[in-house]
Amino acid sequence: MAKSNFVVSIDQDSCSACGVCTDERCPMDAIVEEADEYRVLREGCIGCGVCASTCPTEAIKLVPKPESEQDKPPADLLNLYLDRAASRGVEIKLD
Repeated sequence: MAKSNFVVSIDQDSCSACGVCTDERCPMDAIVEEADEYRVLREGCIGCGVCASTCPTEAIKLVPKPESEQDKPPADLLNLYLDRAASRGVEIKLD
């Protein structure tokens, strides 16, 4: 699963409640309609931005997650592979 350091935010004042974001765009079903407003289910949002890029009123924006929730990218490819191996329980020793 891809990770993003962003999450979607919907400006209710700008939202026209057209439903495009939830009906046609969000691949994770992370936007729901409640009481004539659209709300982001933060735990389901992967921060892909598909909804934001197609919002006709530009009411949807990608905003950075709090720093404590952000994943720091690896310094280089070697560290990417070492981190991935470690997350799978594989220890790689470099001489």
